Amino acid sequence: MRKRVLLCVVLLFGGTLYGQGAVKTIEDGALDKIQLFVAALGPAPDRVVVIRPFDASTVDMGTGGQGGKEARQQEARTMQNEGPRVLSERCVATLDKIGSFKSVRMLKADEAVPDGALVVEGKFVTLDPGSRTKRYLAGFGAGKSSVKVAGSVKDSTGKTLATFEQRRIGAMGMGGGDSLGKLMSDSRSIGEDIAKFLAKWAKGESLD
Repeated sequence: MRKRVLLCVVLLFGGTLYGQGAVKTIEDGALDKIQLFVAALGPAPDRVVVIRPFDASTVDMGTGGQGGKEARQQEARTMQNEGPRVLSERCVATLDKIGSFKSVRMLKADEAVPDGALVVEGKFVTLDPGSRTKRYLAGFGAGKSSVKVAGSVKDSTGKTLATFEQRRIGAMGMGGGDSLGKLMSDSRSIGEDIAKFLAKWAKGESLD
């Protein structure tokens, strides 16, 4: 009986959070993980997409966190400041190039969401410079850098239409590679990944 009560509480909480359960969960498809809360996005040529810069204030900096080497801490702090911008700019540029939506732009902090717009927002979960020395000396994934984000797509009323997660890692490069360069590149790549996911979803293409 106790298990049934707990299950009811979990289901009720899930319904409160999203208004409904996910209609489909996709792993290792267009993104690492996608949960869709509507069956289809629907026609998008007249839709506007706005992107809020992803929050990096609580990100896990791994080897660049407190206690890490000063150089790695500096790289991680630089990415805290620059990561949200480079991800958003690449996402906007990629969607503009694909042309699936009427317009795409970044949303200013104090700006209201336009009626009917899709809102892409989220946070950086990990910004870890890794270890260039370990990448050079050990290889095989040792010392890898890592960028991970978690985000959502909402309508202009705040209803969640989809959630997603995406991660990129850097494990190679001449002399172990440039950690900051890898983090920058991977943040841009994730912005591009999110844009391609949105474009496929708008066109009704497979996200698997």
